[in-house]
Amino acid sequence: MARLTTRRTALALYSLLLVVPTLVLGGLLWFQLAGDHRAERQQVPALASTAARRMQDGLTARFDELLARENERSFMVYRDFVYPEDLVGSDVAFLPSPLTRGLPPEGILSWFSFDISQGIGAEFSIFAGEHKQLPDSKTLANKLKRSVQELIVHDVQEGFQKRITRYGGLHISSVPLSLAVINFSHERDHSCLRAQLPSLRRLDDEAVDVHRYSFHVRFYRGADGTPRVVATRVILIDKVELLRGMPTCYSNLAEGALIHQGFFIDPEWLFGALPEEVAKQSLRQPEAFHPQGAALVESGETLVHTLYPVELLEIEVERPRDAEYGRFQISLSSAALRARQASQNWRLVAVACMLLLSLATGMVLLLRSVAVELEQARRTEDFVAAVTHELRTPIATIRLHGEMLRDGWVTTDNKRDEYHGRIVDETQRLEAMVERVLEKSRLSSSPPNPEPGDLNEVLRVLMSEEIAARDGVQLELAEGLGAVLMNRDGLRSIVTNLLENARKYGSREDGPREATLLCTCTRDGQPCLEVLDRGPGIPDRDKQRIFEAFFRRSDATTRGERGTGLGLHLVKIQAQAMDGDAQVLDRPGGGSIFRVTLRRADTAKS
Repeated sequence: MARLTTRRTALALYSLLLVVPTLVLGGLLWFQLAGDHRAERQQVPALASTAARRMQDGLTARFDELLARENERSFMVYRDFVYPEDLVGSDVAFLPSPLTRGLPPEGILSWFSFDISQGIGAEFSIFAGEHKQLPDSKTLANKLKRSVQELIVHDVQEGFQKRITRYGGLHISSVPLSLAVINFSHERDHSCLRAQLPSLRRLDDEAVDVHRYSFHVRFYRGADGTPRVVATRVILIDKVELLRGMPTCYSNLAEGALIHQGFFIDPEWLFGALPEEVAKQSLRQPEAFHPQGAALVESGETLVHTLYPVELLEIEVERPRDAEYGRFQISLSSAALRARQASQNWRLVAVACMLLLSLATGMVLLLRSVAVELEQARRTEDFVAAVTHELRTPIATIRLHGEMLRDGWVTTDNKRDEYHGRIVDETQRLEAMVERVLEKSRLSSSPPNPEPGDLNEVLRVLMSEEIAARDGVQLELAEGLGAVLMNRDGLRSIVTNLLENARKYGSREDGPREATLLCTCTRDGQPCLEVLDRGPGIPDRDKQRIFEAFFRRSDATTRGERGTGLGLHLVKIQAQAMDGDAQVLDRPGGGSIFRVTLRRADTAKS
């Protein structure tokens, strides 16, 4: 009952100090991870909206940058040749327009210009930079011409009042009149321009107001269904009365001008390449861009945002369904998030399993330790009880015989001598038992350190003593044992106890007494001390227990002998104190072999 209570107390303390805190911390960590996972899943819609907003902002910024750059372009460069402002007052010297040199900026197919006041048949100019040098330049030029013609027809039919309302960002600037006149002249009529140059000099101090509206972007489909994106602006120049009566080459602005300028935007760039480029810069994993033509459907693990660039960029359309042209999608999959969460959960489970395994191992080790301590306590209790019992018998015998002698119960001299002899024998037995108990206590508390020595020499010394000679021991010593790790006093105790055991139990009752054999030998490379007798032998079931303290066999072969019950036990612990061991084997032909295996000194360190 005490042992059970001790185990329960140990388990309770272990649970209180380790198991319970571990479970509490593990549970808190699990709930924390679960809460974090829920919070991350709840943030997925917001993350998807944020990704779409970044995409929208990036696309708008690039588009606005294109329009701002073109708005800064001078309205006077929309011609093949330009008369620079810094050449005013000098000879007529035109330079090629920047719209005719190099390739257009990314996203622009060409520029154009026409005077809407000329009506449906208005003349127009197209500037495509060096596109004319490309293999498909002729096809492109034809398409652009048709597009400009369609645009002229559309704007003329729409009317000025309705048309002007779509434009914003009016900017009015004052331009030198001579610069405006010469740049709106027929620049190819150089003879007129040079001949009438003195007439132009009279206008050097005059200026004209130019009304410039910002670009407005429209999306429409041509007659062949081809999508077109065009940015146009209006340049309005007031009438100039001073130009009336001027030579023809300088009188173009006498009635003012209403000019449409603009450029065609490449739809493949605006709805294809540009969104892909912005997506690479704006989106992060696991956000994904899906170009025009993809049709993702939102599911449990995928959130989809559809963006319409026509609406985002505030591009005017003629037909409502054109507002969906070029749409693309931004998706955010929570599969990666779920996979990461599952991975974290599995890692936590793995750690929990390892922790539980560690706790279980600790509990097993604790129980084993408690069991060992309890077993040690049990053995101590049993030993104390056995010693008490063994001491009680000789003490009782001594007391009984002493009282009988004192009280005069013994009347004959022979009987009196017999009682005196019994008292002496029991006293010697008591002394031997006390000595062996003290020896066991010394070995348990502070075992001696073994030292290298000559085993054969020690046995020869023992054989010379009276106890060995009296017992009729035959000595056989093997040569070449070398130095043996041993303790001389311990070895004396081993030999004495083994020989005493052989004297008591090592002879047959039905035959002549055979001398006990004390020998040394080598077994498996280790030196051994053996005592061989011709006794009745020891059953297999008792071969381990005979080395326990106070163990006595219950068969008839040992019933008549009295001993302390500690002799073979001391042999075992003395051998273990010398880093050896003791065992009992059956002797061929009958009897037992008590073998004590020792260690060679040269193998002790290894």
